[in-house]
Amino acid sequence: MAMQILTTASRLDWAGWVRGIIGAFVSGGAGAIGAGTGTIVVDPEKFNVSTPQGLHSLLTAMGIAFLVSGIISLAKFLQTHPVPDDASPKP
Repeated sequence: MAMQILTTASRLDWAGWVRGIIGAFVSGGAGAIGAGTGTIVVDPEKFNVSTPQGLHSLLTAMGIAFLVSGIISLAKFLQTHPVPDDASPKP
C-alpha cells in the first residue's frame, strides 16, 4: 500500500503545481499596485510618497492588499488544482 502511494506521488507534477501556487499568489497580489494608487487618489494627505509617514501608510496599505488579494487568488487556484496533475506520459 505504501509503495503504491509513493509510486503514484512520484508521477505527479509537483514542480508545476508549486509554480502554479506561487504564480497565483503573486498574480493576485499584483492588484496591490492598483490599491496603492487608489489610496493616493482617495486620501493624498495620508498616503503619499513625499513624507516618511505617508510612505509608511502607503506601503502598509499595499502590503495588506497584496496579502488579501494573493490569498484569494491562491484559494481559487487550489480550488481547481487541489493536487498536482499527473505528469506521466500518456500512451
